[in-house]
Amino acid sequence: MLSTLFSNQNVYHLLELFFWLLGAFLIGLFFGRLIGSKKTNNTSAVFQNNIEGESLDLTHDISKIRAKKTFERGGLETVKTVIISDENSELNFDRIGRASLETKDDLGKIKGIGPAIEEKLNGIGIFTFKQITHLTDKDIAKITDLIEFPSGRIERDKWIEQATALTTKN
Repeated sequence: MLSTLFSNQNVYHLLELFFWLLGAFLIGLFFGRLIGSKKTNNTSAVFQNNIEGESLDLTHDISKIRAKKTFERGGLETVKTVIISDENSELNFDRIGRASLETKDDLGKIKGIGPAIEEKLNGIGIFTFKQITHLTDKDIAKITDLIEFPSGRIERDKWIEQATALTTKN
């Protein structure tokens, strides 16, 4: 029975392949553990140095680690930077009108204003449709620079006309 099993060439080749793969696995396991032990020794040396010099309280350090929320990740960090760096010196809010988050309109109803642009507009102090209706060409140029918007886009999308229409609806 055993001699008939090995007389088939396919079984012989499968056994040969099995032993080659087993050998490759064992060699990989050996070198993997060898390299892994070197890495473990290096990190334990770092912890030893840290323990000797000062105490390493991981639970205390982990609580302080926070990811910085940027504009691209849904935060307002970029908007705050725009406000602080430019201080809106050329926008005349006495003429445009002042508003806040409490009196905010959904500026996303205007074609051409998405959530990101709406956050930037809110960041520079524009919250309502009525404020947009009072914008002049100089204001539009300044807003275009502040929110880093393509030049002429506000006029092409007709923000003022759309804001006027939305103001009369409300």
